[in-house]
Amino acid sequence: MTQAPDITIRWNGRDIPARDGESVAAALWRAGITTIARSRKLHRRLGYSGAYLTGVLARVDGRPNVRLDLTPARAGLEVEMQNTWPSPRFDLLKLAQLLPAKAVYGGFEHGAMMPASGLGYRVAERIMANLAGVARPADADLNPQEIPGRGAEVDCLVVGGGPAGIAEANARVQGGQSAALVTRGNELARFARSMGVAVPALDPRVQLFAGTELFGCYRGGAIMVGAPHDHRAGAVAFWPKSAVLATGRRSMPPLVKGNQLPGVLDAHAALELVDTHGVLPGARIAVIGTGAETALAARLKALGANVVYTGKAAHLKEIRGRKRVIGILAEQNIACDALVHAGPWRTDPSLAFQVSAEGHYQVLAEPLPQTVTLAGIAAEGSEPIPAAKHLHHDTLICPCMDVTAGELYCHVDAGETDPEVLKRLTSCGMGTCQGFPCWESMLAVLAARVDGLPDEFARPTHRPPRRAITVAQAAGLVAIVEPDT
Repeated sequence: MTQAPDITIRWNGRDIPARDGESVAAALWRAGITTIARSRKLHRRLGYSGAYLTGVLARVDGRPNVRLDLTPARAGLEVEMQNTWPSPRFDLLKLAQLLPAKAVYGGFEHGAMMPASGLGYRVAERIMANLAGVARPADADLNPQEIPGRGAEVDCLVVGGGPAGIAEANARVQGGQSAALVTRGNELARFARSMGVAVPALDPRVQLFAGTELFGCYRGGAIMVGAPHDHRAGAVAFWPKSAVLATGRRSMPPLVKGNQLPGVLDAHAALELVDTHGVLPGARIAVIGTGAETALAARLKALGANVVYTGKAAHLKEIRGRKRVIGILAEQNIACDALVHAGPWRTDPSLAFQVSAEGHYQVLAEPLPQTVTLAGIAAEGSEPIPAAKHLHHDTLICPCMDVTAGELYCHVDAGETDPEVLKRLTSCGMGTCQGFPCWESMLAVLAARVDGLPDEFARPTHRPPRRAITVAQAAGLVAIVEPDT
């Protein structure tokens, strides 16, 4: 039986019932609030999707850019939408939705629209900050202080808390090595458990760093640094003799119009809502995928969800809706208020890129050093992303930066095919996602447009930090990590 809400949080100035300790994103979804954020330029609606971090960023108790899917609800928590003006309850910036998409290709700050200097430049910078959701800094009493970090020397660092990561860590300590396991989840193997998969117990000799994101690999993997999602805890610097990346794979958002609408969720996010929080993604759910859709649909049904359609991701043509999903077009029109996608599955290449990349003018990925290996499903590689040569121009490639297929086409059709240059021209992947999944989609669109293959193009540079670290957490590493000279 689902536990009833027992506390109250505040969203944009009004009371919302919630369950103590559940994620704020789940509490809002249960209350029917699916729009949590707005895209940067045209202020399209964004919500909890599992794919785009911008969709779950908000201001919490005076602190900006807090992930609501990782923030536990507690009585009296004050949560506000960020990129609004003059206030979340009366947001004039929503009028930007009336602009034609072409008017903001490249961003407001590019070209003739941005004053070069003087008062005009300062005013424009302030507007840009509002549009990006960072105009209001943290409240004065939240000024960051140094939070002492810590260091850990281990024989093997395992990144990823799924079944493969647990097995690797267990094998290392059973072989006489010291091992540490870093996982972004507060619990191990959440997705596997939600799918009903049996998970081995973690050997107690393994040092567990749960709720921690490994955000950077430095000096060829000799130093790896993670930051807890709890901003009050210090960062951790690891000096591993070897490392295993068992980071799994994530489902890529479908490359069709409407893919950013609230109600479009990846398999991980949907199961997190249903199995962990007891919140259904919708009253009528469509499930698509590249082979896992049948098992996922069956699991959702077993958990009480009403699945009205199960089909192949390649058959999806459009996601319909204005405020949230109201239907999809696949082999036929399907009325639904949620779409869950299970594939194509891709491995986040950020950490492997940071470990291996070399270069001066453009950093390029090289083979992994012998001290770093991939494990589990991450070692199986990524599935190709199907992309039509002529996508609807309003198909979003990078929702937080409002980069559409039409914007990419403008540059590609003019002869620009270097992904690094396309990134800089459009700002694709330069938001909170740090390139994943947005660069996966960009490369798929580029390759389809020029009749090539995504692997033929050099990836843009995945630089650390790949996920958030606060100034206070970074300051706490000063006495622990020796700077390069």
